[in-house]
Amino acid sequence: MRFIIVIGMVATANLVSCSSTWGWARMNTYHFQAHTVELEGEKFKVYRHKTDNSLMVSPTLGATQAAPKFVDPLTLDQKLRSTAQRYLANTGRGSCRIIKGGAIQGAVYEFWFDCPG
Repeated sequence: MRFIIVIGMVATANLVSCSSTWGWARMNTYHFQAHTVELEGEKFKVYRHKTDNSLMVSPTLGATQAAPKFVDPLTLDQKLRSTAQRYLANTGRGSCRIIKGGAIQGAVYEFWFDCPG
């Protein structure tokens, strides 16, 4: 019984390390120059991919929470998606739309976009 538990723990550790290794590898395919985008009083870093139509978005280090509002607050996913869309609009690609996205590593998300034409 203990042997099965140990095997399960080792398998889980391998899966976790593979996903985080993939995340770090994917993050290294982005330009190192970050663009700062402000959304609802918070600042986020946006990185443009070197070849793909994708963006990597993360909260800035030491970011503080914006003042509470009387509406439902956005989730981290919603904030990062909105930040990516705002970056596209700010850089002259307002007609482009986010088509999919998700977490790469912790609070670092990747969003893919498509532009008409």
